[in-house]
Amino acid sequence: MQTLTRPDTLRTLENRLEKSGGFFTLQDAASATGLPVEDARQALDALMAKYVCRLKVTENGDLIYDFGKSPHRRGEKTREERIAELKEALWKAFQVFYKVWITVTLVLYFVIFLVLLIALIVAMAASNKDDDRRSNRGPSTGSLYLFFNVFRSLFYWNTHTRNIYYERDEYGYPYQHYQPTPSAFGQSSRSPKENKGFVASVYDFVFGPPRVENPPLANQQEAAAYLRQQKGIVVIPELKALAGWNSEEAETFFSDCLVRFNGQASISPNGVLYGDFYELTRSVNKKDDTRIVWYWDEYEPAYELTGNTSSRNTLIVFLNAFNLVFALLSLNGLFAPIVGTGVLVSIGLGWVPLLFSIIFFLVPLLRYLNIQKHKRQQHIHNIRKRLMKVVFTNRDKAITLDTITQAVNSKGEEENLTKEVVEQTMKDLLNDFAGEVEPIADGKIAYRFPKLQYEMQEVKVLREKRTEGKDLGNVIFDIGQ
Repeated sequence: MQTLTRPDTLRTLENRLEKSGGFFTLQDAASATGLPVEDARQALDALMAKYVCRLKVTENGDLIYDFGKSPHRRGEKTREERIAELKEALWKAFQVFYKVWITVTLVLYFVIFLVLLIALIVAMAASNKDDDRRSNRGPSTGSLYLFFNVFRSLFYWNTHTRNIYYERDEYGYPYQHYQPTPSAFGQSSRSPKENKGFVASVYDFVFGPPRVENPPLANQQEAAAYLRQQKGIVVIPELKALAGWNSEEAETFFSDCLVRFNGQASISPNGVLYGDFYELTRSVNKKDDTRIVWYWDEYEPAYELTGNTSSRNTLIVFLNAFNLVFALLSLNGLFAPIVGTGVLVSIGLGWVPLLFSIIFFLVPLLRYLNIQKHKRQQHIHNIRKRLMKVVFTNRDKAITLDTITQAVNSKGEEENLTKEVVEQTMKDLLNDFAGEVEPIADGKIAYRFPKLQYEMQEVKVLREKRTEGKDLGNVIFDIGQ
């Protein structure tokens, strides 16, 4: 009897992907390859490890592997991702170039001011020769030390430390924020933004402060920690609750976890799709597992234009506008009687500072236009977090729009959500969680989430039925001995 090797079965299934429209059941795979069902299951697992896949369960309890009309390799970057990476690389290169330019400009001003300071100190020393030397030495040494600190700060391009504290956005939502680099003149306020160094403020005025971003594999780490905590069993709604995924994203992430953590997609006796990751629960140490934070318990960091105080921004705008105006005046011959005319004078006192000042204002202006779009999306996500918590908390009952609005506004948040905003957000959640709308008295409606309730109840039963795994036991062989 002729049999196919594993690479042969994988190629056979790959060739059938386009003809099948990217959809397979286990029986389809067996029919396409002529393999026994169990071997076809292994071939599908191999195909799922190679291509991004979404798993679906029909009402009759059949499992469908959805690879999409144009299968996409796992780990392979899309065209949009490659373009985004190119833009990011160009942006970083420009940041380096312009920060060097800013640093050189500030250093030149620093040298000028230092020369003036030394001249002032010499003049003071000459006029106070009969004064106590100690009293003269103190101010001059302190001034030089202060200038040294200012000079050193010019080369601190990282305007923030890795220390994190909490700020609030314009709607009152708390979010994580990096601690700004402190001023060389010392701290005079409890507010981190008010204590921010002037040079750091200049860099952030142009490029903006960094946002606190999750590590690349943060969602995978959190999912693994949750699985180890929940006896290795998970359903898709729980992944949504951990990361806020919509249905398509959650299904894709679910299959990614199956491949990444050697899980098994299974269907419960009551027709619920769940992931079984029993191997992941075998552990000698769970202390290093990442902290599990529900989607609604951590708001998104704000998109800030400068992260500076308004007074600091006003000063920076004034200084750069001053340079811009005098660069224009220089090109019109204002300083010709003093420094003369010529190409070098025109470039050095005119075109270079003019171009510098224009870029200095243009970059934040362009960032402002881009940030507004991100801020709107961030606000929508934060509202979604609040409502998703209400949905999960009340998944076993019918809830009216009035009840939802009252519940979401009773959590101590600064922003009160209107019924219109709640109703609009609930439309998206109804779609993501297969919710239902049913009429009640007085022409009102109530929201129900029977599928969510059913799946969460089913996963609870599955975990109760799973006995605790045995511990690892004693070490019987150590390769290091």
